[in-house]
Amino acid sequence: MDLDKLQTTLEELGQPAYRFKQIKLAMYQDLKEGFDSIENIPLTLRQDLDRLLSFNELILKTEQKSLDGSGKNLFFTHDDLAIESVLIKHGDGSRTVCVSTEAGCQIDCSFCATGHLGFKRVLSPSEIAEQVLSFSRELKAKGEKVTNVVFMGMGEPFLNYDNIKKAILLLNDKDGFNLGQRRISVSTSGIVPGIERFGAEDWQINLAISLHAPDNALRSRLMPINKTYPLEKLMPALDAYVAKNNRRLMIEYLLLGGINDSPRQADALADLIHAYGEILRLSVVNLIIYNPTKDSDGHWDRFRSPSLAALRAFEEILTKREIAWTRRASFGSDISGACGQLAGEVNSTH
Repeated sequence: MDLDKLQTTLEELGQPAYRFKQIKLAMYQDLKEGFDSIENIPLTLRQDLDRLLSFNELILKTEQKSLDGSGKNLFFTHDDLAIESVLIKHGDGSRTVCVSTEAGCQIDCSFCATGHLGFKRVLSPSEIAEQVLSFSRELKAKGEKVTNVVFMGMGEPFLNYDNIKKAILLLNDKDGFNLGQRRISVSTSGIVPGIERFGAEDWQINLAISLHAPDNALRSRLMPINKTYPLEKLMPALDAYVAKNNRRLMIEYLLLGGINDSPRQADALADLIHAYGEILRLSVVNLIIYNPTKDSDGHWDRFRSPSLAALRAFEEILTKREIAWTRRASFGSDISGACGQLAGEVNSTH
């Protein structure tokens, strides 16, 4: 629901100011699914609001479940654009929702299915937040709840900065979803002005950078955004972010077999990190295994996953060079819900 429209509508209906908070709490904490189920406001008001406003900005089209317990939801916006979100169920009981910030994407990374879609438009704060609410309602029925939110779905968050900021504040708001700031993470492909703006915020939201290559030539081939913000601009911005905020930086590195997974490139990655003292002090490399994706014509992309030997050799070099690293567990690949696979696939209109 567009909360600005809600507030304006309530004022036009002559309702007392506290009605706004009542409805906001009902939606974001009680996880109500429509005006008719908000029993602590008058029936006549429920009927008026139902006539004047859309309770949900997104229409849930399909739900898919993975063998590993994760799930993927396909939504339509009111202007008929498809977006996807993923729920990841971890073994420790935590539940992470991966949200999209754009319909399509402006970055066009060569290994990412979303990039093949082209760009349609940015999503509004309510369209972003409602992806979380959809999974939250599902989990509530099972006695569970969303514990983490990551802005790592379709789109580049920092090319929709104002709206992702509003969505973050709404998710963190004690009168909204009330999720702790440290449980929210934003991933960028390297939009330097966005990184600088993010670092200047008075909050404790986590930052992740999609690096994927240790040199400009390869990174520009994989990620065209590197031509605008090459490593000599990107890395100092990240170093300054860590120095100012004293928060751990997540360096995401997607391993592509035969392309960026050699021992030489592992050493180059270590050299790059060692060149920036703050990044070296407070960062972790998150190694991601490539998940197969299809191009816009339905053909499988040319990339492949690294061999087990290459993966282990890469990890051993990082360890030897005293680089902190983790390996990301892959969830939802059987439903095209893993990293890089979100493409808003539909077989018919709604």
